[in-house]
Amino acid sequence: MHDQISLDIGNPDTFAHGHPYAIYDRIRETQPVWRHPASDLVPAMWALTRFEDIRAVSLDSESFTSTQGFIVPTSSRRDIDPEIGIALSRFMLAMDNPEHKDFRNVVASAFMPSALAAVQPRIQTSVDRLIADLAGKDEVDFVTEVAAIVPIKTVCAVMGIPEEDEWRVFEFTNTVFGIDDPELAPTPEVTNARYRELFDYGWNLFEARRREPRDDVLSKIANATVGGRPLTPIEQKSFFSNMISAGNETTRSTLAGSIWALAKNPDQRRLLLDDMSLLPSAVNELIRWFSPVYHFSRVAKQDTVVGGQPIKAGEHVAMLYGAGNHDPAMFPNPHQLDLRRENAKANIAFGYGVHHCLGSRLGIMQLNLILAAFLKAFPHYEVTGEPFYVRSNLVQAMKVLPVRLQG
Repeated sequence: MHDQISLDIGNPDTFAHGHPYAIYDRIRETQPVWRHPASDLVPAMWALTRFEDIRAVSLDSESFTSTQGFIVPTSSRRDIDPEIGIALSRFMLAMDNPEHKDFRNVVASAFMPSALAAVQPRIQTSVDRLIADLAGKDEVDFVTEVAAIVPIKTVCAVMGIPEEDEWRVFEFTNTVFGIDDPELAPTPEVTNARYRELFDYGWNLFEARRREPRDDVLSKIANATVGGRPLTPIEQKSFFSNMISAGNETTRSTLAGSIWALAKNPDQRRLLLDDMSLLPSAVNELIRWFSPVYHFSRVAKQDTVVGGQPIKAGEHVAMLYGAGNHDPAMFPNPHQLDLRRENAKANIAFGYGVHHCLGSRLGIMQLNLILAAFLKAFPHYEVTGEPFYVRSNLVQAMKVLPVRLQG
């Protein structure tokens, strides 16, 4: 029966309309640890659709590694310049402990509750300015005119990137996550040139922080040591790319997805508007329902078993986060947006285990502040068209979401 299932994780067009939940459901019902066929581009792999299986693999660092590829490749990623590929292979997401922990500790203090409490007033100021700038506007593209603004300002503030360069961070983020989108990355040459520009820009900032350190993340990375040695130039450039892109993309995407979700579920929007004290738990449910990351992958280091299925050493597994977050065994009636869902906080949208998203607290803080302000100012907003997504097999990132602002 599983032979009749059509799911190609290596093809970004599989996700042209977001998560293919109907396919996830069918796989979960028939063969929840599903043998994904090989192609010229990707090896055969095991696709995981159950929450518990994804959680188990995420926690099993004895049996699984991230160092042999943490995402399912696409043709565009395959064609990237090998030198750039080496830098991207040094993302923290591509590391195992203890190396991963050493690199994470370089910047972890900037994302602790005390540090976030210090940055919250600055985020609130950005939110207030954003809402004020929207006053008098009729229809906006929510993605570029609302959702992208505060997360980019926030990541720049935390990193220590000059305010006048925020537009660059927006473009760099599109480079990282838009590698398979012909509009954002029309040719491999353009993609390679943009990556080099990103790396050079980050390197120049690090050089400046080595001369004059400040209290920011750039200074931490520029002057860090791991295992008693300084970070290599490639590691620093990779760190920069990782931090600025992951630091704002998932927040931007989830914010746009939340506005879309509330528009599609007017009863839940009404519930929230009538009782805004529900917002913190509602944000967890919106994150679960939208699930901004499609997948991450692992490679088995030894023979093991996942969900009753034997996995051989060297075989790949793909953790389908949207499938796990819509697993009825964990979240009853999973496709229904339920802002009162009691266990929504257990979602795995930010990953699980050692690779749980470092910036998750910062992202959740921003979602709370921006949604509170936007819903107060425009409680009767209307989504006037379907979202358009970045062509990607990695992130469910909206490019366009037309919204009519109504108070």
